[in-house]
Parts: sequence; structure tokens; C-alpha cells
Amino acid sequence: MKRKKLLLITLLALSLQGLSAQGLLSHLNDTTNGRSLFERVSNIEKKNNIFNLKLHMQATFNGAFTDGTFEQAAFKMNQLRLEARGDINDWLSYRWRQRLNSSNTPHALDNLPSSIDYAMISVRLTDQFVTSIGKQAAAYGGFEYDLDPIEIYQYSDMIDYMLFDFMTGITFSYQVTPTQEIALQVVNSRTASMDDIYGQLPEDVEESRAPLAYTANWNGNFFSDKFRTRWSYSLLSLAKGYNNHFYAIGNELDLGKFNMYLDFYLSDEELDNRGIISTLYRLQGDADCIKNARYESWVTKLNYRFQPKWNIFVKGMYENASVYKHTDQLEKGKYRTAYGYFGGIEYYPTTENLHFFASYIGRSYRFTDKAKTLGAENYSTSTLSIGLIYHIPLF
Repeated sequence: MKRKKLLLITLLALSLQGLSAQGLLSHLNDTTNGRSLFERVSNIEKKNNIFNLKLHMQATFNGAFTDGTFEQAAFKMNQLRLEARGDINDWLSYRWRQRLNSSNTPHALDNLPSSIDYAMISVRLTDQFVTSIGKQAAAYGGFEYDLDPIEIYQYSDMIDYMLFDFMTGITFSYQVTPTQEIALQVVNSRTASMDDIYGQLPEDVEESRAPLAYTANWNGNFFSDKFRTRWSYSLLSLAKGYNNHFYAIGNELDLGKFNMYLDFYLSDEELDNRGIISTLYRLQGDADCIKNARYESWVTKLNYRFQPKWNIFVKGMYENASVYKHTDQLEKGKYRTAYGYFGGIEYYPTTENLHFFASYIGRSYRFTDKAKTLGAENYSTSTLSIGLIYHIPLF
């Protein structure tokens, strides 16, 4: 307990030091007029929107604890992504984004590394109809999933264990009205080989000849953007005769200074795609990937902008992992419940592009008797962090 208090004091001291030292970056901070660093340095104004280059970063100093015991304190570059995007003309645009601190080894199926989030073009066929081709974000619903990854301090397990968030394929989106949009998407259901994803597989599992994912998505805005929806249903072909049904229902309320979202996710996986249940099953030794895994998540976050430059937030998560149909592997029932409880404060010095933060992230994992017979034990983790998030407009 003394160590945790000492570390908290250290974190707060570092946070104050970081805020007082921001003058060293004063030439970077003032981006409220939208000018890039190139425009500032060269004093030449861009005349078009053909090429825009940004560097996205999230850096933290973290103190980590497990079951109340201090584990480690260290600096970490959580996110570092380079993005280029632009409009070639009034009907053709492009987007490329790559993680600089992720693997650059190409995967077997799409021949692209996991470090590349986007490598796509968008074609505006009419004022309402747009198609996007290439590697892109899967068109799932939910506001936690929809947020820029740079802005996320910690994902729910549902998103964190997702193996199919940026995929290669095609999306058709149609703006039915100015406030309502529907989208249909077909992308690969995986990037790597079956063995890389699932490890040891049951003998009757055969690779699909068309490993594709199909998503229908609805985005709605109501009451002058005060209430928004992000809903979707996805069918993913995992293997021959084995599918994943993924439902995402996200609702957001925005009242100006106060906003919140509530997401519900449900994933029925005829092959355990997220791998949490399979990991429990393998505690007793090498074993096949589990069939008929179910993951259910409730995620909510509340923000209150109590001053123009200050925001406080809390976030909660409730997640279950279970087997929804008895097989010769595991009996039907719940195996794990995970709780998440976050809180923090954010300071925006001059622009939305940059903010400093201090946060607490708590996670608690509780296992049922079914899981404990496999060797699982309850545990909790907590992380105290201070850091910054910066979207740097380079060009």
C-alpha cells in the first residue's frame, strides 16, 4: 500500500512537471487554425487537400500492480502511427495509416502486415453512395470500437482480443438521409493462417475456401446530433462449416459538456476466435481450440467537460466468457467474468490535437468453479498512468 501511494505521488509530480515544461513544444501546440508544421516552417499555405500527413502518438509513464502488489514502473510508447490521406478530386480519395511500433511481417492471406491499419481508396459514385476498397476498419458498430485507437487508454476484452478489426475488402455505404447511413461490407475474415490464429485445431476442422466476413451496419443521428447509434451484425466464415456471429449495438448521448456511450457486444464463435476460453482449456496442457465459445460485453464511458480545457471521465466494463453448447471438450456454462473500472482527468492546453492526462485503470477477473477445475485463479490488476496524446499535423 505504501508503494502504491509513493508511486501515485511520483506520477502526479511527473504530470505537473510535464505540464509546466510544455513551453518547450510551444511551436507545436498551437494547431487551432489547422495549419501543419510544414506551413508554419515554410510560411507557405497549402492550396488543396490532396496530401495531408499526421503523426499520432500516445506516450505514458505507468505504474502496474497485480493483486495490490507493485510490479513495474516504466515509460511506454503505447501508440505511434503515421497517416497520409487526401482528396485527389471531388470523387476520389485515399487513406494510409501504419503503426510504427508493430510488426511489419506480411500475413499469409492478405500479404499485408498487421502494422498497416488502412491502405485504401474511396470512390464517391453519387452524393449519397460511396465505396471503399482496400485494407480498412471492419464496419462494426459500437462507440468504443469506433473511436480512434490513439484516444483509447484500455479497450474492453471484446475489442482487445479481436483478431479482425482492420481487414482487406470492400465497403458500400449509402447515406439514406442527412442523418441516417447504412453500410454493407465484405472483407477477409482473417489475415494469417489458421494455425497462427487458432493453434492446434480439432481434427474435423477444414480451412474455408472463402474466408470472408459480411457486415451490415447502421449509423444514425437524432435530435440535432444529441443521440447517435452505431449498430451492426457480422457473419464471419472461420472454417468450413464454422462461423462467427458478431453483434454490436452502440448508443451515444451528447449534451455538450456531458456525453456518454453505452455499447453491447455479443460474439458467438463456433471456433474460439478470441481465444480466452481456449487459453483456460490449455492450462492443463496442449489441447485443441475450443468450439462454441460465447463472449458478451457491456461497456460504458461518461465524459464531463467541466472547463473548456479540462475533462474528467469514468469508464466501466462487464464481460462474460462462456461455452454456449456442450461438446466433448468443455461443458456448457460461464467460465469467466471480467470487470473494468477506469477514471481520469484530461487537460487540453490550446487545441483538441493535444492533451495530457492522468488515469487509473482497474481490472478484476473472476472465474467460475468450471474454470477453477482447469487451474484458473482469480486475480486483479491496476495501472496508474500519466501521459500525453498528440495528433501532430506534419503536412
